[in-house]
This record gives sequence, C-alpha cells and structure tokens, in this order.
Amino acid sequence: MRSYCVFLLPIMCPLFYSMIMKDMQELDKVIRKRKMIRKYAQDRQVPEKIINKLIDNASRAPSAGHTQVQEFIIIKDPSTKRKLRLSSVNQDQVEEAPVLIAVCSNTSRSAARYGKRGKEFYSIIDGAFASLLILLTATNEGLGASFVGAFNDERVSQILGLPEYVRPIGIIALGYPGEKPARLERIQKERLVHYERW
Repeated sequence: MRSYCVFLLPIMCPLFYSMIMKDMQELDKVIRKRKMIRKYAQDRQVPEKIINKLIDNASRAPSAGHTQVQEFIIIKDPSTKRKLRLSSVNQDQVEEAPVLIAVCSNTSRSAARYGKRGKEFYSIIDGAFASLLILLTATNEGLGASFVGAFNDERVSQILGLPEYVRPIGIIALGYPGEKPARLERIQKERLVHYERW
C-alpha cells in the first residue's frame, strides 16, 4: 500500500511532489558547490541571523545515543583570533575570518553513557557531524567556510577556557568569499566503493 501511494504521489499531488524533488536537487547542489574557502571579504560581516542559523542546524546533528555532546563557541574578538591562529599552525584564515565557530564536544555526556569509547571516539564523530552541517549551511547561505583541524588541543582549550571534559574538535572560519579556488579532482567512485567486503 505504501509503495502504491508513493507511485501515485506525482499524479495526485504534483505540487507537493515537485517541492520534494526541488529540495532534493537543492541539497545536491549545495553538496557539490561546497569548497574550503580560506580568504574572505574584509568589508562584509556575517549577520547574526546567519550565525544563529548555522548553530541551529549544527545543533540538530546526530549524536551517539542522543547524548548531544556538541557545543559551540562563537569568536569575533581580534586578539582571540590571533592567539588561535598561532595555535593552529599559523593558518591565516583563523585570524582573517570575520567570525570563527569552535566546535567542541562535551565528552562527559558520551563518557557517562559509553565510557572510554564514548569519550575517545563517539564524541569526536558527533562533533564532526555538527561541523559538516555548519559547512553545508554556510555554503547554502552564500558564505565561505574552512574547517581547521590542525591545532594544539591544549593551547586552544586554554585560550577558549574549556573545562577539562570539553574537547575542541575543529575551528570553522567563516566569511563572505574573497576567492574562487579551483575545484579539486575527486577519486573515482569505483575506486572507493566495495560491496559486502573489501
């Protein structure tokens, strides 16, 4: 019966069907459009409305056992951005981006339910899920974004005043694009996909 209803959807509700298909196409476009942008327009600030949307979407990321470990620090202060750049292998975009979002994981929530594996593995994956949603939302909103994962964990934790049980997962630099980098080649899908086993 369910399959029959799906088959009739384009006929019975063409407008609703077209809206669903359009949303799917838009998602595909955003995924394909997303690139790491490391240079930003210095004369344009990111509106608070968009920052709030980035956080709203990221907070809907999946998490192991619905532990919701993801937490976020929004950074605009120039002195803090400079310190973070120096702690992030001197990557310029960390200081030059109008806004940074530090994605963190509250490992106490994972550890309470899953012990060591929750603290050392699940919490990192959950933070990565949230980071990806920020990157995709930023692309959809016309922003450029760069995920920075190369940094000194202890130094970043100190700069941001993180409690012992909160771990920095990544720093996302955000702003309106100031560059159009060339698209990088992708490994062919046939080389990446395996069936049943390697």
